[in-house]
Amino acid sequence: MRILLLLWMITLAPAYPQQPPSLASLLALHRAEPSNPNICQQIGVAYIQLQQLEKAEPFFREAVRLSPQFWAARKNLATVLWFLDRKTEAEREFQAVTKALPADPVPHLYLGLAAHGRRQFVAAKVQFEEAGDLAFENPEVVPAVLESFLATSDLERARRILEKLGAAHKDSAEGWQMLAEAYDRLGKPEEAYRAYSQAIAADPNSENTYVALAEFASAHGNNDHALQIIGQGLERRPQSAALVFERGVILALQGDRNQAELSFQEAGRLKPDWALPLMALGVSKLESGDAAQAMDAFQKARTIDSGDYRGHFLYATALSRGSHISDGNRSAAIRALHQAIQLNPEDARSYVLLGQLDPERAEADWKTALKIEPENATALYQLGLLYQRQGKTAEAKPLLEKFRLVKAKTHGAEESLVPILKVAPAGSAGHRPTAASDSSTRAR
Repeated sequence: MRILLLLWMITLAPAYPQQPPSLASLLALHRAEPSNPNICQQIGVAYIQLQQLEKAEPFFREAVRLSPQFWAARKNLATVLWFLDRKTEAEREFQAVTKALPADPVPHLYLGLAAHGRRQFVAAKVQFEEAGDLAFENPEVVPAVLESFLATSDLERARRILEKLGAAHKDSAEGWQMLAEAYDRLGKPEEAYRAYSQAIAADPNSENTYVALAEFASAHGNNDHALQIIGQGLERRPQSAALVFERGVILALQGDRNQAELSFQEAGRLKPDWALPLMALGVSKLESGDAAQAMDAFQKARTIDSGDYRGHFLYATALSRGSHISDGNRSAAIRALHQAIQLNPEDARSYVLLGQLDPERAEADWKTALKIEPENATALYQLGLLYQRQGKTAEAKPLLEKFRLVKAKTHGAEESLVPILKVAPAGSAGHRPTAASDSSTRAR
């Protein structure tokens, strides 16, 4: 999903009725009046205008410490934390604002995005409804809003959102791509393909659009066409790490492991600070039986990006491979899985593997996995066998029967780790916000 770009209306504090003072002047005022929360707030705003979010945070935090009910400063602190990718901290601050100002749409918007990111679509829908026009009229948020309504089967509202989206944004590449994603979620692949094609026509140099169309083609079973699309993109953007990486993912799905690994290595060379090519290389090594090289790749990926749950999950997977797992590897894998769950508590795979490694908590972990993903074949099978061993035939029977149905539906295919890597791979931190000032702030 695209990162939210929230533009705030800057309102000067009453003490400065003409032009806002410069940052240097504000810092001088702060030295003279260190306990003035409004000056701290103004300094934070100035740093946001300079796109220096790391420097803005401590001043907003100080404003909140000095005046805990300074809600504009708390909202700004939360927003800065969000864009610094400290979303858990941001969510806590937004929740505090919502309790005090339940009619303020801004925290509801971010709380909706946080719930959507965890795939808690019912909660996301509630928050987006509370946010109102701030959610429904904001093009950066509409895809998440649309997905939440689709996931909760509110198809009529989803249809109206889609119509509004098409009317407002069909002249831009980004607008066409959002339309394409929406059509795909509504089960209209032909309309989606046409919209993706229009997006490329609107901006033939957009690497993200080529990636999105290639992933769409691959998801609909046409990997050959997906590779053609990536080839077209690389003709225009030959140094695009995103396109090279996506080529590797599609080659891996086709079973061409050697060429896929070459693409992952090239993507890593083009963008050395991007963890995903290393994860992909590790997945390829792991699926070829080379757990040692996979472990090394995953550990490097975790070092580059410790905030991506997939690196921790995959590292634990590599540690757990083999018929005999050492106590050291088991302990390290369990620690990695706890890190993965802390970062993404809505991924069933981590709970499944944790249950396999920690017998004392296996039942609880597999139950949690099935709450998240009711047709997770491994959790169904393992929990069914556990109940059989415990003599709980009544509990075991429906689980094992469901397992057989799931395996029949998937024709007994072994699950690949490759799909875990199928994301919009630009790896960007997104746009950063401009600033906010007081309770009259709004988004546009």
